Amino acid sequence: MTFRLSFAEECAVLNQRDTKADSGPSAACRRGGFQTTDFYLACFLRATGYELADLRRDGRRSVFVFQDRPERRSDVMAFYNGERSVCPLAFVDAIKNMKALIHNC
Repeated sequence: MTFRLSFAEECAVLNQRDTKADSGPSAACRRGGFQTTDFYLACFLRATGYELADLRRDGRRSVFVFQDRPERRSDVMAFYNGERSVCPLAFVDAIKNMKALIHNC
């Protein structure tokens, strides 16, 4: 069984991480996180079980930072090559939650 935070809990965690201004790379990136500005790749990773470690702004763009995994490169390439699919409901849920995080946190 996978434990998932509710939207409100996830937003609160991200807000706590953003209490300090950090103009450089986030702490999650420095600890080996993977970052992307590609919204749909981020939703795909979220729907396949990657943990969102941080969400930050870079100008007008949102930067999604995930806990990295050894298989991440192959997962990303499979996404762009159309070689991997996810449950449509999980993908839609990830899209809704990620949009809510972008606009409300």
